[in-house]
Amino acid sequence: MKICFVTTHLIKIGGANKFLTDYANYLSDRGHYITVIAQKIDQKIFKFKDKIVLFEVGGPLPSNLFYWLNFPNIKKRYLKYLNKLNCDLLISMLFPSNYFCSKANKNKFGKYIYYCFEPYRLFHDENYIKYAPFILKIFSWISSLFFKKLDIEGVKSADDIICISNFIRKNVKNIYNRESYLHYIGVEIKRIKKKQSNFNLRETLNLNPNSPILFSLGYSHHLKGAKELINIFHKILFEEPESVLLIGGWIKKENKKVIEKSMGRLKIPKHKIIFYGYIENNLLDYFYSESTLTLYPAIDEPFGLIPLESMKNGTPVIAFREGGPSETILEGRTGYLIKFNDLGDFAGKASMLIRNKKLYEEFSNNAIKHVEKNFTYDKCISDFELILEKLLFKKNL
Repeated sequence: MKICFVTTHLIKIGGANKFLTDYANYLSDRGHYITVIAQKIDQKIFKFKDKIVLFEVGGPLPSNLFYWLNFPNIKKRYLKYLNKLNCDLLISMLFPSNYFCSKANKNKFGKYIYYCFEPYRLFHDENYIKYAPFILKIFSWISSLFFKKLDIEGVKSADDIICISNFIRKNVKNIYNRESYLHYIGVEIKRIKKKQSNFNLRETLNLNPNSPILFSLGYSHHLKGAKELINIFHKILFEEPESVLLIGGWIKKENKKVIEKSMGRLKIPKHKIIFYGYIENNLLDYFYSESTLTLYPAIDEPFGLIPLESMKNGTPVIAFREGGPSETILEGRTGYLIKFNDLGDFAGKASMLIRNKKLYEEFSNNAIKHVEKNFTYDKCISDFELILEKLLFKKNL
């Protein structure tokens, strides 16, 4: 099949961008012809196979006010490339790429599919807007007046919709009144061979060999649970005073301020919380596998790739049950799903797994088996191929 993925930009690490890059590469290896259209592509971070055709539209990015003031021109830039296509499937991801695809010449492609990671939060997510910083609330209100209808038009124009979780399928039904297909994304399974790497997490961080490492990452916006994370860790310290919290990945400035303010309020010593920053892909599995637990306090998370990445490395995960993690974590077998804001239970379950070595080993083994059975790239990409073929030829799913 000739498949074109269309998105806003590929410059920041995130689940949607990782999905696009990895699936494009795997589909290319399976003999499909892949094109990617985005405003900007950082090829140092997102490495595509040589066979994949990349088009960069250019212009200011959505984080820049001039992007929205110059929206008609951004649309023209996208349509310049979209209307030159010759593909079987046009797959958009996120707003406003869904709207641009809805305006493309329909003679240039077979089917237009919207792959929904989440309805655009600035328009549709009441909790996201409610707890957003004041300036973001204002921007949400103003942008909704002009662009919310374009998002709805873009989604309703799609021939079919694929969603990343049942949680998002329900949202799509409620917001757009559209039915959709379910596709879980997978993770790459690699057996870590420690002899091939000199990396040792505890030595790198200069930690005591017996200190439990609580790993957490992905704090890219205000619903990722930064405040909840620190309060949970504070409770864990009462039971497990040798524990260390390791926060990796890119952190939004507001989240780092929240974390540092909470550390001061709760009198958590600075050496107990480590900000590591960006983690190279070739080291990420070591961070997961050498950590004791992964804490994932994101709120209303659409899917959550982090729990899968952790479980494939045998590290149990504790998360809030609302949202996508409830579809990947097996409660009481590979981790725990906690009622939102029950921080005491969250911390209690973490402390129990740290202390109970037998239970921990059971969870660890279950986690590896669970991911290898249900969420490998080979399985998930084969499922994705099957969905695309059936949608293209309109066979029954």
